[in-house]
This record gives sequence, structure tokens and C-alpha cells, in this order.
Amino acid sequence: MKFTTKELGRAGLDLTVPFQVDVYLDGSGGDKEGIDTTVNFTSIARNFPNRRVSGIAEVDGGTVFAKIFYGRQARRYWQREFRGAGLIATSEAPSPNLIGQGTTADGAGYVVLYQALVDAAGLSDGSHVEISAAARCLARLHDTDLIQTDPHLNNFIRCKGVVYAVDFDGLKRTEVLQQQFKNLGALLAQRAPEYDNEIEEIWRAYADQRGESVQQMGSLEVIKTHTLHARRERVRRYIRKTQRECTEFVQRKRFARNFLCDRTHWSRMQRFMVAPEEVMRAGVPLKLGNSASVVRVRIEGEMYVVKRYNIKNFGHRLRRWFKRRGRNAWCNGHRLAFLGIETAKPVALLEKRWGWFPGVAYLVMPECGEEDLGYTLAHHPDRFDELSGKTIALMRKLKNAGLRHGDLKVTNFMVQGDAVLIIDYDALSEGGSDSDAERFLANWEEETEIQANWQQMMADAGL
Repeated sequence: MKFTTKELGRAGLDLTVPFQVDVYLDGSGGDKEGIDTTVNFTSIARNFPNRRVSGIAEVDGGTVFAKIFYGRQARRYWQREFRGAGLIATSEAPSPNLIGQGTTADGAGYVVLYQALVDAAGLSDGSHVEISAAARCLARLHDTDLIQTDPHLNNFIRCKGVVYAVDFDGLKRTEVLQQQFKNLGALLAQRAPEYDNEIEEIWRAYADQRGESVQQMGSLEVIKTHTLHARRERVRRYIRKTQRECTEFVQRKRFARNFLCDRTHWSRMQRFMVAPEEVMRAGVPLKLGNSASVVRVRIEGEMYVVKRYNIKNFGHRLRRWFKRRGRNAWCNGHRLAFLGIETAKPVALLEKRWGWFPGVAYLVMPECGEEDLGYTLAHHPDRFDELSGKTIALMRKLKNAGLRHGDLKVTNFMVQGDAVLIIDYDALSEGGSDSDAERFLANWEEETEIQANWQQMMADAGL
């Protein structure tokens, strides 16, 4: 199917391959004239509706990586991309070659074509060796006074053993060394806190690339501090993102309700949005309390757990103005998942309200089995070594992330197949504390031998 830029905008997130866009490519100068041709997209790498779409495409029989900019600020973003491609060409950082650029045939959009890197992949799951290669690539940018203002791990890709820098619209010049170190910290902050023990090796790769002068001026502790600050800011930005309409989340906001939903679950959650009590009545109660009620329920063929945060009286409603438990739980669940900590990530939040005054809230989470850690270990003691190791690792991740769960009851660890998940994150807060370890050990007060085993394993893990 062939699209104009207006039709691309209407397709939005529903855009699928294959599709074509007619374009006019500028000549390379001299007596060469521009050409009219068609960009045939065969895969989509990124799609930002009314901004840009990019992916692998066929143009005149050859394979390229194409970016189409459209929407109100198309020219601005295209200029930034084109300028960035020129800047990176002045560095020694590996990057795909610019092949061509021009406009869409309707004149309302812009196109940039790059060399296609076949079988390339981002570094979101990269090893420390690959991240070290990305750090060396970043060092080459810094050597030419360039920084990547969006040092996302997927803005560095691996292909046939080489790590390339891509996505050039975020490039800008700076000669300030501390800004460059801060840029490296922002790259390292993309990884989960559990990998912070690899920072020293990655810093060494970066410093070796830049030479002795940088090694003398730089400091491992400085890089660690920049990494910590950058990660906190990333988490803050992501938490704000979870509370608005974007590519990942749907929001439906009215006077009487505010509904947030993971976009992948949106089609199944629309009935729940308008009739939550009806859906809950069809479920199996797990907890019926004054403050909160929990049910397991099937919604459109999928199993979920719904937690309803009740309002007991008018005074309670006023207190919820300052402490919205449902909203806090929604944010905390996504905070854990964002930091790579295994949990039942929330899929929807419905807040009843009257204008600014909050009412009952409903948190929807994926169903993660019926067996908690205590039940499983009691009925399958042969799994102790396996599950205890995963539980300790989970607690270690919490500590590395600087988080305190607040209620580490054994029932808040769920066993799902071979995985251990942490749930009930209402009381999650920043700041490490020994209280988590103490609360966990209290689960085994009547089983002193088992408690001693847990205590030794926790001590060995630095908990």
C-alpha cells in the first residue's frame, strides 16, 4: 500500500509493512539531477506517529535504512538529523553511511537514506563486552567534541562484530570534559543496577580509547555518580510517561474517571474501564478488606488480578487526596519492571473521582499463579536451593536499585514456573534499609534452622 504523509499520520501506531512512500531524492551536486523514486518499507524499526517512521526499505533495487519525517515539525527534525549525519562524518566513530536525502512526493515530509546494516541489533540486551565497545564508540565522538544527547542503548547497534553509532539528531558539540563524562554516565544508566559492578571495566575501555590525559582527569567514582544521577532521572521521566497518553500507554481522562492502560492490553480492558464492579463480581475473591479487596478474574480470555482500593468515609477520601494508593502502586510496579526487577507489572489503573477529588481506584495486574514462596517451599522442599537463590537475587536487585519494598512477607513472593516475582508494591520507597531483610527473616521465626540458612545466604549476598 502506498501512503502520503497525511495517510501515514492517520495510520498512526497501526502502520504495518509492507508500505510505500513516493519521494524526491536530491542530486549529489554538480550536474546531477534529483530523481523521483519510491521507498518500499519491508520492516519498521521505530514509529512515532506524526513525527517519523524508520526501518529497512528497498529503493531502486537496493536495500537501505530509511527515515521519513512528517508532521508539524518535520523540517526541524529532518534538519537535526541531516546536521547530525554531517557531524558524525567528522569523527572516527563507526556509523552507517549517508546515501541520500530529499522530500516526500507530496512535499509535506522529508526523507533520509542510510547504508543498511544487515542483521543488526540494538544493545539493550548487550553483554559488558558490547557495552564496552559502545563506550569506545562514544569516546571517539567525545574526542571530536561531540556528545550523544540521547545515548540510548539502541542508538548503538552491533553488526558483524562492530558496534555502530546511529540516530544522529541528538548530536551536539561540547568541549567540556565533565559534560562528556556525564554523557558516558547517561549511557551506563540505561542498564539495570545489577550490572553496575561492570562499570569499572567499561570505564577502563572508554578511558583507554581516549588516552592518558583523560585517564588522569577522569575518575571511576565520578562516572558512578553520573550514572546514578542519570538513572534516577530516567526513572522519573518514565514514571511521568506511565501517567499520560504515549506510544506505550493509553489514557482516557474524564471528569468522573482517569483510566491508564498498557497499550498491549487496551483491547481487553475497555469493558473493565466502563464496568469495573461488574467484572469484579465475576471473579474469585482473594481478599476482602475495608481498605482493599482483591479478586482473580478472567477478562476477555486472559486471567488477571484486580485490586480495589476502597474509600471508607469522607475523611478517608480527603486523605486519599494526599496519598493515592492506587496511583502509587501503578507507578511503583512500573518502576520495578523498568529497573529489571521481576514483578507482576500493572496493566491498567482506573481511578474513580469527582473532579479533583479521588474515589475508589482499581489496579489490574497479570495473574502470576496461586503458589507463593512459602507454600511452594513447604510442599516442594527439594526446590529450596533453586528458589532461595532466585529470591536472594531478587532482594539484591532491590538493594542495588536503592529501593525498600516495605513488606517482604513470604506471601509477597510468587512462584511462577521457574521464576520468582515480587508483588504488593504499595509501600515501595526509595532508600535502602535493613528493615526489608528483618521482615523477610521474620517469616521463618518458628523454623530456626531454615531461618539460619536464609540469614547466612543473605549475609553472603551482602543483604
